Amino acid sequence: MYRIFCFSFLLFQACSDSVPGEPPVDLDALAPLVADMQLAEGLATEVPIIVRDSMREVYFDRTLTAYGSNRAEFDSLLWLVRQEPRWVDSLYSRVGVIISRQQAEIGIE
Repeated sequence: MYRIFCFSFLLFQACSDSVPGEPPVDLDALAPLVADMQLAEGLATEVPIIVRDSMREVYFDRTLTAYGSNRAEFDSLLWLVRQEPRWVDSLYSRVGVIISRQQAEIGIE
């Protein structure tokens, strides 16, 4: 019985689709928010260490508020995206493009 179960399980796994479908989140809409959160994280590292954690929270809260979101919603969206490495790669590729464009607009190399 155990062998039949193992064989059935392996057969089922072999027949499963290994290519992920579309992400459950609109990555084009999420990318600008993630880009701004990355910039907020960068700004927070420039703040003196004594107030860094509280300033990071202020930057994050203001960024999320500007997008009409909150920390719990943002974390849950990223959790969904992190379930598939291809979705993460796609999201952060878009984030990289956004940050590169912003740097080009203000003349940072």
